[in-house]
Amino acid sequence: MRVATKELIGIKSVGTGVNDTIPTNESSTGLRISLLGQTVLLLLPVLLFFGIAEMGSRLYERAHPVLQVDIGQGFDEKSLLFQAASDGFMETRPEKSVSFQLQRFQMPKGQGCLRIFALGGSSVNYLNYEFSEMARELQQTFSSLFDRVEVINCGGLSYGTHRLVLIASEIMRYQPDLVLLYSGHNEFEELQQMHLSLQSYTGVQKILGKSAFYRLIRDLRARQAIARLEESHLAREVAQSIPDSSKTWEMVFTPEEISGRMAAYKNNLSVMIRQCREAGIPVVIGTVPSNLIRPNLPGSDGVRYEEVLRLYEDGAYEEALELGTLILAEASPRHQSSRVENSVIRELAQVFEVPLVDVEQAVRAAEPHGIPGETLFSDHCHLNEAGNRILRTHYQQVITELLRGLYAQEPPLGIQ
Repeated sequence: MRVATKELIGIKSVGTGVNDTIPTNESSTGLRISLLGQTVLLLLPVLLFFGIAEMGSRLYERAHPVLQVDIGQGFDEKSLLFQAASDGFMETRPEKSVSFQLQRFQMPKGQGCLRIFALGGSSVNYLNYEFSEMARELQQTFSSLFDRVEVINCGGLSYGTHRLVLIASEIMRYQPDLVLLYSGHNEFEELQQMHLSLQSYTGVQKILGKSAFYRLIRDLRARQAIARLEESHLAREVAQSIPDSSKTWEMVFTPEEISGRMAAYKNNLSVMIRQCREAGIPVVIGTVPSNLIRPNLPGSDGVRYEEVLRLYEDGAYEEALELGTLILAEASPRHQSSRVENSVIRELAQVFEVPLVDVEQAVRAAEPHGIPGETLFSDHCHLNEAGNRILRTHYQQVITELLRGLYAQEPPLGIQ
């Protein structure tokens, strides 16, 4: 019985019964040293590889700067749109120049200055000339009230309301007298951009970003994804009718994401309006027209839209407008505003009692057959020069009426 037990537990007795298989302290130490040595030998090539890769990546960065990607998340100093300059001005942060126009304004604001901030996406970003005209003409109209009128362009490329909420919070510290909102095209584009930037991993990225080798891999991946996006955008611009209906989005959106995005759109606009109201800053909001002749509708939605073009070519303009509006609203996703977004804008303007600029209706009224996209768009969502002038002048009319009402019996906000 004893022998069987010894055999089961692997103990072998020889001669005098001394256990030859039980290791001594010396042999245990030698075994541990041997395992440690093997581990070091296994890890050494890996460490050597990453060491060489890191040094090579740092040398590469000297000739090829790190890709600047504007994630636009968070609210630390580096996420802000503006930074203090040495001459008493605020200016656009260099890392934000990939998405925003360079803007400069004095802080604190000088007396007699009317300061207007315009928030939105690329449609606002492209309005620099029109904003200069707006400032000049408002200055002439209200010369007895203001010595200077500033319109500060806060339009971010591919920025939707998710990130504009942060911009709205930031500009409250810069003594605004009026805020203009014009946003509706980028709610799904922004989600795709945020997916590209790996937004949910930004905390880990800050740690890994200290490695040049990681930055190199990250930038290679980002450049490939950006190239695919640019190729898709180019295809939309050169399309003869509607964009290639065989194309699909880089990111597939679930029904929950689509409905959630529209709910978030309404909430984000509400938050921005409330922020301004609590700070005593007037807000003007505008509807956002879309190109209904050449919309950006991939896949089955694009195929379905071909009926709209046939109706338009046959002269059935009212039917084409009605069907096109319906298809665009039902498309999922879409990289342009629809009646869904514009119904939200109209509802919030009524609920919060803020002035509404009906740019959609103004553009429709200016088109030959009442269909946005006939003559006033440069692509599926951006207005051309004539369209931008309509946008600016209609905003300016509402701003003029608002300022006359505000300052009829009170001194202007800029003169304290």
